[in-house]
Amino acid sequence: MRKIILTLMVVSAFLFGANENAKDIYKIKTVSGKELTFTDTPDGMITSPYEGKIVFLEFWGTWCGPCLLSIPHHQALQEKYKDDLRIVAIETTPDVNATKLLEFKKNTSKAIDFSKVQWFLDNKAKSAGAKEYFKKPVNELKEFIKSGKNITYDLITSKDAGEFLYHIANRANWRGSIPFLIVFDKKGRVIDIVRGMPEENRLISDINKALQK
Repeated sequence: MRKIILTLMVVSAFLFGANENAKDIYKIKTVSGKELTFTDTPDGMITSPYEGKIVFLEFWGTWCGPCLLSIPHHQALQEKYKDDLRIVAIETTPDVNATKLLEFKKNTSKAIDFSKVQWFLDNKAKSAGAKEYFKKPVNELKEFIKSGKNITYDLITSKDAGEFLYHIANRANWRGSIPFLIVFDKKGRVIDIVRGMPEENRLISDINKALQK
């Protein structure tokens, strides 16, 4: 057991720059008015009031094709693992204020601009392999839009996130590309960092690993 714990600590430090002082605390409000507190630990971060939960911390944009394609799966995971998982998504676009993002949250199916997805498919996913890979998420997004579903997980604007964005950029070696997702286990330790659109099986595997610890 001790060997497993030590291995996890090494992996966490590699994925998420170690902060030996672990004194940084960020209090940030979601667009729904909930206050979240992010507290550094040497090998990760504790998110309050979500202590004891698996936390997905995502950086995304309402204009970003792969980010939009990820929404149905994120929402499905939030619903399936509602007792164990919390998703916090920070919109990184400066001109998307809290009013706009709250409207997006309340009317997600209507607010999604599918032309952003189509642009991504036409310009960034032109190969046969890419077209095949994105076929399932595209169909899921279309079904999500038709269903009239909305996002239920937490959304935060870049303005409200403030210095926290730079802090994450430093600790997680994030250079601003989105989507970008950090997975924390129930003790706040980093167990995965996903650059780009995450594969469904990868996130499910992360959740299962965290639940077994």
